[in-house]
Amino acid sequence: GGVNMSVLLETSLGDMVFDLHTDLAPKTCLNFLKLCQKKYYHNCLFHSVEKEFIAQTGDPTNTGQGGQSVFGLDKGPEHRFFEDEIHDNVKHKNIGILAMVNKGANTNGSQFYVTLRGDLDFLDGKYTIFGEIAEGEEVLERMNAAYCDKQNRPYRNIRIKHTHILDDPFDDLPRIKKEDQDDLEHVEPASPGPVRDDRPEADDEIVEEDDMTVAEAERATQASEAKSRAVVLEMIGDIPDAEMKPAENVLFVAKLNPLTQDADLDIIFGRFGPCTTNIIRDQKTGDSLNYAFIEFETQEASEAAYEKMNNVIIDDRRIKVDFSQSAHKQWRQFSLGRRENQINKRREMAKDMQSNGALSGPSSQVVGGNDYQREVTNKWAGTPGNSIKDFTASAESKLGGFRDR
Repeated sequence: GGVNMSVLLETSLGDMVFDLHTDLAPKTCLNFLKLCQKKYYHNCLFHSVEKEFIAQTGDPTNTGQGGQSVFGLDKGPEHRFFEDEIHDNVKHKNIGILAMVNKGANTNGSQFYVTLRGDLDFLDGKYTIFGEIAEGEEVLERMNAAYCDKQNRPYRNIRIKHTHILDDPFDDLPRIKKEDQDDLEHVEPASPGPVRDDRPEADDEIVEEDDMTVAEAERATQASEAKSRAVVLEMIGDIPDAEMKPAENVLFVAKLNPLTQDADLDIIFGRFGPCTTNIIRDQKTGDSLNYAFIEFETQEASEAAYEKMNNVIIDDRRIKVDFSQSAHKQWRQFSLGRRENQINKRREMAKDMQSNGALSGPSSQVVGGNDYQREVTNKWAGTPGNSIKDFTASAESKLGGFRDR
């Protein structure tokens, strides 16, 4: 059949021109041309791209469930779908065949697909083919190489940016009625602006070498800035470790009734797994401060408890449950470790000083801490010429030792 009308699709990956089979599928072509003219396809995602198979688009809801024909738009929802125009002499034999998506016979709306390879003969006879690619096959090759998730949706959004109708001025549209042709020459509506969602766009500027879009590069920069801030906090002693993360097996429980006891929470949360409860209390009065930390043996148990226990009522109070953000435990381990390191360093220093003869008194004066007691009683009480027999607090103060603060 004579091909005499084309449409240019501008996409995120480049431009494609499709020649339409107006003679074989006049109603389908009319639907497509009018939807293009209404800017219906602008910003539509290629919501499903199956490698070496087809790329689907034409659904303004971007779900694969939406869209309707121009007849539905003009005449009401009962005209949402129109009938197939299937012919034995047009087949899915090449890359870039343009055809309507349907959900069974005669359910054509606005969605269409483009083939990403040839010889898809098992599609023949089931879908209305209404055009094929004339220019821009390399765009389909780029599309075929897109990374997609399990639902076949590209990780970087590929969209139809614009549609342009390219008339062939020397030819009337055969079998498209005169009044429909006049209709196609009406003024087009303004184009909708670009849209964004939570995924990067395929035509976002790429940062050289990194194959990252600008948005992804910004996120990476933010992550590295957060990391350097954490390192500064570690250096000034605000957090024990820049890589620190709160324990994932500890839950924070707030809005407790002051009467609720540790044992109550042990029983209630114990059904998710062994746990220890610590209700935080006022140090002077011992009154509950209405919040607690619950430590489980496993992360799975804490996740199960979080899912089931948030907003549950205990002792007439609706409690809040969240994962603990407290670093208290890490601080304790860190402080104990740091003290141990300091004492070990001082011990080594004392040893050096003794071996050099630089230290006349007990080494614990350098080391400090409880070792001092042992060293004084063991070494110095028995030393000839030393009058101290029994260790006493006053003797310690005379020797000028110091305890752990």
